[in-house]
Amino acid sequence: MDLISLAQSSLRCYTDSMSDHRFSLFDRAPSAVLSPGTISEVQEAVVDSGTQAVVPWGGGTRQQLGYAPERYDIALSLENLDHVVDYQPDDLTVTVEAGISLSRVQSILAERNQRLPIEVPLPERATIGGAIATRADSLLRFSRGSVRDSLLGVTVVNHAGERVQGGGKVVKNVSGYDLPKLYCGSLGTLGVIVEATLRVVPLAESSATVLLPLPAGRNSEQALDTILTSELSPSLLYLIGAQAAPGIVPGSHLIADAQYLVVGFDGSAEAVSWQLKTLDASDGELDPGNGALVRGALRDYPADFGEISCSFRILSSQVGAFLRMVEWTAARSDFNARVVADAAVGIMWAHFTPKSESANFEQFSLELTDKASRCGGSFVVDKMPNSWRERAIPVWSPILPDINLMKRLKETLDPPRMWNPGRFIAGI
Repeated sequence: MDLISLAQSSLRCYTDSMSDHRFSLFDRAPSAVLSPGTISEVQEAVVDSGTQAVVPWGGGTRQQLGYAPERYDIALSLENLDHVVDYQPDDLTVTVEAGISLSRVQSILAERNQRLPIEVPLPERATIGGAIATRADSLLRFSRGSVRDSLLGVTVVNHAGERVQGGGKVVKNVSGYDLPKLYCGSLGTLGVIVEATLRVVPLAESSATVLLPLPAGRNSEQALDTILTSELSPSLLYLIGAQAAPGIVPGSHLIADAQYLVVGFDGSAEAVSWQLKTLDASDGELDPGNGALVRGALRDYPADFGEISCSFRILSSQVGAFLRMVEWTAARSDFNARVVADAAVGIMWAHFTPKSESANFEQFSLELTDKASRCGGSFVVDKMPNSWRERAIPVWSPILPDINLMKRLKETLDPPRMWNPGRFIAGI
């Protein structure tokens, strides 16, 4: 069926893409934007699309990631799939449609003194389906795990318009293949996630956020090691580079050229109080308002894109030295670098700005890739100017041996290459 016939079909909520620029991708617009209101309508839209290239859309907060698609015919928006399907507070599970925002789910759960154990960037816009498809980074990953760890089950519509279900609606479910983990982080290249079941946790009784300045010249390794080897159980432990600090640290706490450690505690009032006393950093404890602002800035930092934004996965023991190396390499390559790291997990985000027209990101990215690889890590370009994408700058480095398995999965689960073709690692 052609697009004109498709728009005249019984499905509702089709729009002309020329009048809706929200769905532009790397300066390209689709021929049509489809906004089905039910899972059945998603299935019908997929069947009617034939072999045209379909790009699933949630809140669009991570659509800048990856390579430009080989083809881009249809934007499949899930904005109308925004309902809670099933909520079982006693079983600590919730099932929702993929287009619902993280903030709305959290508000619903908070009425029963519960929450999702994940905090991803821009929760007012980010959707459950998008967070799963991109495996979005979570502020509380150290203590609560990743999006992948909270995912119990998914429903996906495949290339043939069929519903594929994996996992279940209970916390302990070990039967069959672990399909939810397969679709988590697949970047919408294997099908479109339409429904998900996640575990929930009780709200913390008490929270505290501590800000510890590390003046220029003082290495962070000792401070990090002291906390990580102690009896403390922080919910988050972040390291903020000196150039990133002004956008995160409250003005009254700013020290020129200083790095900062942010230590968060959540739990019972007694446990939080004991940890604050054990840390013995009362001068660094933020009032609740400033604590919430700092946590919010750290949560959103991976999406606080500059002209060029990158992320690294490295050993947590190397975070301090690697952060300084990134800043030094950037300065030598004529870039400013704002760098923040989840120091307990070993994830780092860097936003770069060229200081001059002579700044060469192609060479700079090769240096960063080499340095990450040497310490057993990985390097991802989360955002770059669209004009640079034509220069074949790698988005993911290094390419690991399991890429052949990933290619076979793509061939098996998406034979017509209709789902986000070419967007993922190695052009999958």
